[in-house]
Amino acid sequence: MEDGGLREELRDEGVVLLRSFFRLEPLARLRDAATRCFATIESGGLVPGHFRFTPQSHSVLLTALLDFGVESVEALLAPLRADGLGALFSDLVGDPWRCRLEHSWTRKKFAPRHAPAGYHLQDWHQDGALGAQFPLEPGPGIQAASLATCWIPLDACGVDSPGLEFILKPQPALLHFTELDDTALRQRFEATEFWTPALEFGDALVFRNDVLHRTHVNPEMLRDRISVEHRIFPDNS
Repeated sequence: MEDGGLREELRDEGVVLLRSFFRLEPLARLRDAATRCFATIESGGLVPGHFRFTPQSHSVLLTALLDFGVESVEALLAPLRADGLGALFSDLVGDPWRCRLEHSWTRKKFAPRHAPAGYHLQDWHQDGALGAQFPLEPGPGIQAASLATCWIPLDACGVDSPGLEFILKPQPALLHFTELDDTALRQRFEATEFWTPALEFGDALVFRNDVLHRTHVNPEMLRDRISVEHRIFPDNS
């Protein structure tokens, strides 16, 4: 991977798109396991507590895939060994870094016509808000937790199935939850700073802790999407 412009993109926009980046066979094994996992959940099967299944976001810990045919933790982490990823992570969180599996997820997002009861889209947020304690009213900005996200779609997404939408403007601090309304954000940022990439199987997104993003969906979408996200932290965290 040539990273000449990627570091500049991460600094200026907060996210980079890596096209056709991964070998497909390891991703296919993750996709098959995730498909079996969610099919079991949706059929009313018993959901073990260690999955940490969240119905509202239809998410399980990445480690849940170990119960559905992924042979090892090393296989869960295999995508992170792709050439050049480590250098991007080091730029974002320092070196050495590690993936913390207790904060890494597998998610299924539904086309609107398929959404089950109790399911909600993930609205605007910053991943660096992990663990933050916000006051009831906005005040001095809270520093984002030191982390980066490697987001990998296991289906093509962003056109006919739910993808992600970003605001391409890194923030100096976390926005208060009262500032995350879509209408307010569209008044605060330029229209050109909103980005909804169309992704294919084998692509990846790497983004910073402070970049604003949400699930992108529209009523015309017909297909659901599964994704995995690895959360990267300083090794001493």
